[in-house]
Amino acid sequence: MPVTDRQHSGDFNVALNGYRGVCALLVYFYHLGSAGVVAWPAGSPANDAATYLWSSLRYGVEMFFMISGFVILGSLLRHSTVGGFLKDRVIRIYSAWVPALIAVTVIGVAFKIRLFATVTPVETLGLFVANFFLLPPLVHMPMIHAVSWSLSYEWVFYLAAAIGVLLYRYAPQRKWDKVLWLALAAAFICAFPRALFFVTGVIVFRHRQWFVQHKRWLGWPVVSFAVFLIAWRYTDVGKAHFSYTMLDMVFDGRWIGAVVAFVAALHMFASVCLNASRQVAFLSSRTFQFLGLISYSFYLWHSLVMSVVKRVVIPHVVPHYGVSVGFIVFALATLAIAIPLSWASWALFEVRIAKLVRRAFTRQSRPLPRAVNAH
Repeated sequence: MPVTDRQHSGDFNVALNGYRGVCALLVYFYHLGSAGVVAWPAGSPANDAATYLWSSLRYGVEMFFMISGFVILGSLLRHSTVGGFLKDRVIRIYSAWVPALIAVTVIGVAFKIRLFATVTPVETLGLFVANFFLLPPLVHMPMIHAVSWSLSYEWVFYLAAAIGVLLYRYAPQRKWDKVLWLALAAAFICAFPRALFFVTGVIVFRHRQWFVQHKRWLGWPVVSFAVFLIAWRYTDVGKAHFSYTMLDMVFDGRWIGAVVAFVAALHMFASVCLNASRQVAFLSSRTFQFLGLISYSFYLWHSLVMSVVKRVVIPHVVPHYGVSVGFIVFALATLAIAIPLSWASWALFEVRIAKLVRRAFTRQSRPLPRAVNAH
């Protein structure tokens, strides 16, 4: 997800960067099960439990949201203006989002995949424009890219954070402004419950000193990670973004799972951010630092790679070698392609292109020389 700010080396959190890699891998492993190459395990309590845990890995996206809640507030404080912050976020997101969206659209149109099998060229253009501006699922339109909904959530959070900072800077004594901002944030979380976990990162960022003082409570993050996955899976929050709201969970009793998941996530994320347990030491390894570095590009590209690879594996590998071998080939081939592709995307789009765009914006924002202004 687009929250890395490596240029601020003094604020760079090694454990948090490795945590990004974990989040990306969780989403990848979930997509291995949901791709259709192999069926979810079923038929016995053990198989049902395996499916329950496997399908809960999709909540790696919520774990990405925790990072955004933590990092974005720091980014806002570093920028002298809210406009500069939003400009930086546009470059950060769109540097990798645009090429990924173009690739998915071109491949979808060329091979008539999913929604492109029935739409006209004009409708395709309209869908591309809507998805370019990350309108679905905030508006009822199909998503071209399977994970674009999370970027839409990100943008709503960015705008909400920017509004909150503006209210604080220009009207610090007007309490009704803060109430209005909190009401808007609560309405968004109510409509889209998965956005709740932005708050996790915000709390850890705002109260870092309190967590430091109570660091002894932050042991065993592996346990709180498991509790988070199981409890949030109990709420059955999935891709059906308009199927139910947080109020529905209050009325049908699932709010208990939401509360348990939130508390567990708070414990786990604080432990990671403060490097409070030996259980998170692996996040500092070269492997997870590399995965954290390319996590945003990997998040965007791996599902497209999976879509292509499975169209080779299902008809050409599974019938001859069986489902198990086909699944292994599918998983390994996807990684073998997606990792170097994601590294290339990171190096080209997230670093080089983004740097060029930032330079262009910087030149445009510089004041003209006095001699020119005089004329």
